[in-house]
Amino acid sequence: MNNLLLDERPLLVMPRLAMLIGLNESIVLQQIHYWLIGKEQRQQDYIDGHYWVYNTYEQWQEQFPFFSLRTLRRIFTALEKMGLLISSNYNRTGFDKTKWYTINYESLNKLVSLSGQNGHIVWPNCHNGSGQNDPTNTIDYTKNTTKRVEGLKGISSKQNAKTPFDPSILEKQIIKSCQAYDIQDCSPYIDIIRYYYSVYEKTFGKEHPRLSTKAMDSVIDSFLCCSDNLDGLEYDPDAYYAMIDRHFQTQYPDCDYNICHFMSEEVRNNRFYETCS
Repeated sequence: MNNLLLDERPLLVMPRLAMLIGLNESIVLQQIHYWLIGKEQRQQDYIDGHYWVYNTYEQWQEQFPFFSLRTLRRIFTALEKMGLLISSNYNRTGFDKTKWYTINYESLNKLVSLSGQNGHIVWPNCHNGSGQNDPTNTIDYTKNTTKRVEGLKGISSKQNAKTPFDPSILEKQIIKSCQAYDIQDCSPYIDIIRYYYSVYEKTFGKEHPRLSTKAMDSVIDSFLCCSDNLDGLEYDPDAYYAMIDRHFQTQYPDCDYNICHFMSEEVRNNRFYETCS
């Protein structure tokens, strides 16, 4: 008998669900549903009106050995952004940041209902690059440009303050955004973003516009939700340095070279093929 066929309990997904939210997301959501059913049968971990499951990403990877930790983080983040997963923390100790998850079945039912009526779904709050239809909230932020940053949605830059630029404040901002996405090792993101800021200053002779918290969150989110070419590339800062250098050598129409423009997937993919492929 072929040892790849049904000798172990298979992971099953509904094709319709995979079409609606993606195959990887469907696999994870189905497995969480499986564990929630078990929790309900055992009357276990029922809190605030829901049954919950919890694992570290390493423990989740034991169930999904074909996904990297990086990919798993992205899948869970995407499901939360879609509103299909609800997360919380019911750990007994404050230092334990293991996330607890339950499925938002009401949102899932609405998704199925809407897909039956319209044939497709639009995700207004999803940051996976395929369903961003919210208007941009970018504001004019320098004396010399009135251009809008295109690429990331729902972001804005702060007006440059009169106080001198402080790299430590930027680092704290990056760390805060990384923590919002359960990123444990913030150093690659700090190195890449600080490098971008330094090249911007060398190129234009002025500091990079200071980003709002929402804008920085969107930058970090773009690292997590990207194409396979870029997946995990932040752990190879040298590759990003080359892409950033090429970015500033590239002429774009109506571009102010804000990092939010660079972080758009299309721009990074193009620079990746030019420098890393």
